[in-house]
Order: sequence, then C-alpha cells, then structure tokens
Amino acid sequence: KMGGLIPTQAVTDFVNTPGGQAAKLESMKVKIGAGIFAAASLYTGTFGNTNVFDQSATVNFGQKFSARPIALKGFYKYTPKAIDMVGKKAPAGVAKGQMDQCAIYIALAKKSYSINNGDANTFINFKDDPNIIAYGELPSGAATAGEDYVEFNIPLKYKNLTDVPTHIIVVCSSSKYGDYMTGGVGSTLYVDDFSLIYDGEPTMWK
Repeated sequence: KMGGLIPTQAVTDFVNTPGGQAAKLESMKVKIGAGIFAAASLYTGTFGNTNVFDQSATVNFGQKFSARPIALKGFYKYTPKAIDMVGKKAPAGVAKGQMDQCAIYIALAKKSYSINNGDANTFINFKDDPNIIAYGELPSGAATAGEDYVEFNIPLKYKNLTDVPTHIIVVCSSSKYGDYMTGGVGSTLYVDDFSLIYDGEPTMWK
C-alpha cells in the first residue's frame, strides 16, 4: 500500500477458476510530490520498507523450499498501457511511448535476497550468482490475446542436478521496469491458479 493506493488486490469478479480468487496487479501513480510510479507486484517473501525521499523500496525475496520442480504453471491476463513515467535510473532504450510489459519469473536459490530498487547492486544476477540453482521467466511480457486468461508454463532451467535449494522465489509485476520507477499507469496484470510441475525431465541451463 503506497500513498493510500493498493496496487495489488485479491479479486473474485475475474478469475480463472469459478468460485475462487485471483490477484489483480495494477500499476499506479502515487501522489507524493510530483508523483512517483508504483508497479504492482506479487512475490514469495516479505515487504521491507519504503523511502519516499529517494523513491526507493526494499523487499525480501524468498520463501523456504527444498524441492526441485521442473516448471511453474499458471494463468494470466495482461493489458498494458504505454509507458508514461520513466525513472531517473531506467535502463537504456526504455522511453515514454513504448508499450509496457509484465514480468513473471521463478528461481530456486540457496539463500534469500534483500532487494533495494534504489540500488542496482542488490539486484539478483540470475545467470552468474552461484546461489541461484535454477531460473525461468515468462518469454514475453506483451499483452495477452482475447478477453480471457491465458495459460503459461515456465520451465525451470537448472545449472546442475545436484544442488538442493533452500528458498523459492516467484515474482509477478504489472510493469517489468517497475524497479526503476518506470512503466505505464494503468497497466493491469491478473494472475491465478499457480502450480509447480514435477513430472518430466528438467531443463538444463545453456
């Protein structure tokens, strides 16, 4: 909850499974000073704190977990807006007018992580960090087709088949560059019915 707004909410009016609940993630503009961008997010872990003066927030990624699934399955619906707010530290090439993107990813790790979106040095290097055992992400953050939920299946790419994780990290965001205070106000992501898949051969990281 930021500035009286709640970017992430449980909803019952648009769900994949009738009678259940889904999560609605909507990027918003928080009216603090000239206004700051707040991407909605949903993740395994805990929220740390916010600093309105330097427009940063701290989150703790990771929930205790020791199994080795091969994929994350779920359903999502994404309706993006054009990027209309760009933070001072936005990645090169990201500019106003481009269509926003969502993000859904999963990682297995040998530790938890404290991420400060105001300090890129705290961001996880999924490829090179030896504490990351496996990783997978939604291949495209573009808008989904049609009016209903779309199924996704994200394979976990393992670096080896011997390390055992201690934590699982699952992150969803209505704006891919929300960590950089960048995105489109009104971009909306619905997610529902997540499950871990265990049957089959694991994918190896290449």
